[in-house]
Parts: sequence; structure tokens; C-alpha cells
Amino acid sequence: MKLRIVIALFFANITLVAQNKKAEVALNNQAVALMDDGKYKEALAYLDKITASDTANFVYHYNRAVTLFNLKNYHAAIAEYKLLHGLLPEQSEYIFQIGNSYEHLDSIKLAISFYTDAIRMDPDHFIYFFKRGTLLLKQNRLHEAEADFSAAIELNPKHHNSFHNRGITRYKLGEKNKACEDWCHAVILGNAYSRSHFDPNCRSFNQCEPVK
Repeated sequence: MKLRIVIALFFANITLVAQNKKAEVALNNQAVALMDDGKYKEALAYLDKITASDTANFVYHYNRAVTLFNLKNYHAAIAEYKLLHGLLPEQSEYIFQIGNSYEHLDSIKLAISFYTDAIRMDPDHFIYFFKRGTLLLKQNRLHEAEADFSAAIELNPKHHNSFHNRGITRYKLGEKNKACEDWCHAVILGNAYSRSHFDPNCRSFNQCEPVK
């Protein structure tokens, strides 16, 4: 009789766990739908609940981190991304997002440091180089910035913002012709701001050559 009771309790517990997991998935799906609608405050209420009961589910914590970032609660977002890094230390995205959060807090040195770590972990993401290069440009570390924008362009030759920013960097370095070439490429690729740099500083736009 005791064995039957133990077995019954065991299967009852399995059923309860399965029901709880199903409820968590439903709450996460509701949160994602709210996130898609830009209703991050409402989404956070659901995500707070499910991450409190399931502390190791990286999907729930990632959604919570994204929600906190969009609510401009950057310190809390950083805490979530650090937790995620602990769960999946091989994922460079979490390190990158910590850097992105620090950038929004105007902690530029910390942001650059985390972008650098993300690049070391995965040097095939053009956006990592672009973001670090943009901060290096702001710090007037021009040669380092130029190298990062060049790396971003090599990884993604159609990224017009990298061409635009490299043009600014090269102009500041006194490389006017190269700057004009970059702004030309950026305009052709669809950058809305490069024309205002190109027109007063460069030859006729009709002489621009398409990006190869």
C-alpha cells in the first residue's frame, strides 16, 4: 500500500510540474506579445513572475533583460545579462548587451571594455566593431576607430553607417579623399546623413562611383 501511495504522489508531482511549465510558457508568450506591441511595463509584470519561479530559464531572463533595457532600466538589464552570461558563458551577445547598456548610461570606458570582450569571443559580428568604433570616434581615438569601421565594412560591405562613420574619422585624420569616397558609398547605400557631409567637402556627387 505504501509503495502505491509513493508512486501516486510521484506521478502527481510530475503532473503538477508539467502544468506549472505550461503556465510559464503561456505567460512568456503573453509577455512576448506585449513586447511586440511596445507594452514593456505590462510585459515586465509577467516576466517578473516567471523568472522568480524559474531562475535558470535563459529565454525568460533574456526577454526580461530586453524589456528592462527598453524601459531604460539599464542597471537592472545589466544584472539580467550578467545572469545570462553565467548560464551561457559562451554567448557573446550577452557581453555585447552589457556594453550596450553601459553605453546608454554614458559609461563609455566600461562600454568599450565589454564590446572588446564581445569581439574577442566572436570576431565575426560587424555590429560589435561598429559600436566600439563609434565610441572610439567620440573619444577621438581616430586610428583605432578607423580600424574598427574597416573591420565592420569587411564583415558587412553594405553597412552604410560604418562607411559614414569611417568617412568622419578619415576626414578628422586629414584623409579628405578617402572620407569623400566613404560618404559617397554611404549615400548610395542609403545613408540619409552622409550627403550633408559630402556636398560641402567633396566633388560633385555625380562623380560618385557605385559600391562594388
